[in-house]
Amino acid sequence: MLTRHGLLLSLALSACTTARAAGPTTATPPPVDLGPTATFQGVVRYEARRPTLTGASAALESRPARFVEVVAEDAERRELSRAVTDAEGRFSLQAPARVPSIAAFAHVARDGNDVRVSPQADGAVTHALRLVRPDAARPIELTATDAAADGIAGAFHVADTVLTGLDATRAWTGQALPPLVVYWGRGVTTEWSFYRGERPARSGRYCLELLGGSPGRQRSTDTDEHDEGIVLHELGHFVFDRLSSNSSTGGSHPSGYLIDPGLAWEEGRATWFSSAVRRDPRYQDTIGLEPEGSLRVDHDLEHPAPGARGIGNEMSVSDVLWDLVDGSEGYPDEDHDGVAVPPAVLMRAMMSWRDQPSAYPALGTFLRLITSGTAPALRREDLVAMLQRTREPTAMVPGDDSEDWPSNLSVPGVVGGKIDGLTNPAPSGGRPRPQNGFDALRVYRVHMTARGWLHLELVIEGTGRPGDHTDLDMELRDHRGEVITAARGTDGRETLGRLLDPGFYYVYVRDGGQGNRANFELRARSNLLR
Repeated sequence: MLTRHGLLLSLALSACTTARAAGPTTATPPPVDLGPTATFQGVVRYEARRPTLTGASAALESRPARFVEVVAEDAERRELSRAVTDAEGRFSLQAPARVPSIAAFAHVARDGNDVRVSPQADGAVTHALRLVRPDAARPIELTATDAAADGIAGAFHVADTVLTGLDATRAWTGQALPPLVVYWGRGVTTEWSFYRGERPARSGRYCLELLGGSPGRQRSTDTDEHDEGIVLHELGHFVFDRLSSNSSTGGSHPSGYLIDPGLAWEEGRATWFSSAVRRDPRYQDTIGLEPEGSLRVDHDLEHPAPGARGIGNEMSVSDVLWDLVDGSEGYPDEDHDGVAVPPAVLMRAMMSWRDQPSAYPALGTFLRLITSGTAPALRREDLVAMLQRTREPTAMVPGDDSEDWPSNLSVPGVVGGKIDGLTNPAPSGGRPRPQNGFDALRVYRVHMTARGWLHLELVIEGTGRPGDHTDLDMELRDHRGEVITAARGTDGRETLGRLLDPGFYYVYVRDGGQGNRANFELRARSNLLR
């Protein structure tokens, strides 16, 4: 391990409201004589940990901080000059000989991609490592250490991991993505790790938030800055949100349940993205440091655990997508499943939904997509054979005469169904999950051909009351899964009416509480404006 150098900046920390992130301040320096120009040469490195079965590794690896910004600053920390490190973390910077400080920022802007890691929710400050009064006569070593109170190494690890994911995305798709801010701070971001979307709205900047663990408790609480699998999973949500579709209603998605197929699809393909970028089927999330720590998640996409499988299982999604690509382009293939499709092919197929107004996919939709059309990625019979070898249900592959998820609801039209978030085990397998379980909701696609009013009526077989376990709710969502309006009463009949523009909309009938079971009839009609 390298000797630790430099002075770590303690930064003020706050909560995510905007994704606009500012770099070093650019301003005309005051007329202070700092001596003639000199050349400062050095290297920026950071300490990284790997996952183990008992938490993040106690051992630290020294890695180069690739392509990060290095800035010469005056006494007020205004920028005098800047450089960018190379792939080995090295830099050469022209600055006054008596420059007060040189700072390395957890900010990468390269090949059209821009990512910075901030300890503030608004992204206004970028994590930085500073060396005061540097000497141009001596090589500079700036090492971001993990043992520091703010765990500054984590910021550089996150930036480097995200860069790896963005580089892979560009290689597969040819696309650069909008600027991204990662809000993370040791002991500051304590809620969860997730993709926040555009922050603020219409700003063109997007935000991830990553767990930083409880204050002062790195050894025993969940921090994600060294969990490359988790960082890339959350980045996957950003990639697919920008380049593909979104059919997730959000919410938690614990293992052991069959859940809403749209949510399972979005979570599962984000996990696949993480493994595809790393070329590693192991997907792990550490809690704490070894030997006191543990694994919150330890999932091997190549060797799935037993349990209920299908389009409502996010592990089926990730595992099937992995089995499609393993064996191609050097990806490890231990189960010899007989199919090898390059990840770029799968990514381009997913991207085809970006401009498709009716796109609201699940795993079955995707499997149909890649086995149909004028240039399918593989034959349907080869896909079915792969699923049989890997013990996934072949019923996930829709037949030509079957209907994908979600079901289509004609306007006018009537459809009947059943909600069951109560029966244990659930009818489809696994434990019941009233919040967003596979059996606890039904989803219907509605097409408004012109601007007009959509009227929905939900008729419940029962009182609709929680005490009778027949409480059902109805939601109307747009093609990105956002709720437009909802009816969440406790009667046997619920109605919705909404003026809508032409397009595709999605009606959710779902368990209205903590465990309900009832048959229902959903009726739809419209009054189009001429």
